Amino acid sequence: SGTSTNPVFKFSAGNLSTNPRAADRLLLTATLKFKTISYKDTSCDISVSGPSQITLNKIEKNTLMSISRGGTTPSQKTIKMDVTCPQGSVGNKLYYWFNPVNGTSSAGDGIIDNMITGTEAANNVGVIFKIDNKPIIFYDAETYSFAKAQASQNFTFTADYYRMSDNSAEVSSGHVKAMLE
Repeated sequence: SGTSTNPVFKFSAGNLSTNPRAADRLLLTATLKFKTISYKDTSCDISVSGPSQITLNKIEKNTLMSISRGGTTPSQKTIKMDVTCPQGSVGNKLYYWFNPVNGTSSAGDGIIDNMITGTEAANNVGVIFKIDNKPIIFYDAETYSFAKAQASQNFTFTADYYRMSDNSAEVSSGHVKAMLE
């Protein structure tokens, strides 16, 4: 809730040397009166359940190469997101979406290219994010939702390694990093 205020806006134009008095330059005065403004708390909070940085287990190159691209590796991790909503949102449809920090990959939906470059980086290895075993569609504000938001609920998705090439010579071991917000 707010307080009553009476802001005054004045617009003027003119030359200060020929019209030194503000009243001589005045074009318009507007007095606006606001009465008790109240704001609704309707935004839900979505946060990672547990640590905000998820580390995938190491994977050997030959293991990664033996699994079809986009398939589930032994290193896949499930990420749980907690959703808390204020009373003003309970019962309403709640949409959520995923934004990769460094952009999407041309390799397809749900894939983020490795953010690390240089000698320590894995080449042609990225990270794939899936929900219900399907690649996440980034920046899509309509696909993922709860039909009726509750005060507290959660959802899960997965993160896993993704190899960008079927040619073993083009894939190298190293560090991989991807970020979502």
